[in-house]
Amino acid sequence: MEKRKMTNNEHPDQEKYEGIALTVSQWEQVIQKAKSTEKSDLHMYILRSWANQQVVSNASICAYRGVVVEDSTDRSIGSTAIGIITKFVRDVTSNPKATCYEWNTIRGEWTIGTYQTFSLRMALGAKRKPSGSSGLK
Repeated sequence: MEKRKMTNNEHPDQEKYEGIALTVSQWEQVIQKAKSTEKSDLHMYILRSWANQQVVSNASICAYRGVVVEDSTDRSIGSTAIGIITKFVRDVTSNPKATCYEWNTIRGEWTIGTYQTFSLRMALGAKRKPSGSSGLK
């Protein structure tokens, strides 16, 4: 068995992305950018999905756009929409590598962490977490 040496950027394009945590103020700016676009309903759907359940899937973005998925490996419809949100995040943070999500390649979904969710919910004018949710206070 051949041993492989690990590198800092073991995966193609990995150096193009840097996970960051947005503040409430930064999320508010992302929301303003999302609301000012031609496809604001779609972008706000994605942001509300993250605020409500910490996840948005390629399939749910396809459904929102009226598309029935024929090939579950084709993630282009969702990734285009997420790419616009990423552009907003990079503009707001002035970080050309910033991303606010983790991509789950197996399930075909973009997820955000607990603290990202708290800040996004507050930026949307909601409580940090919904009543009845478990976990952190």
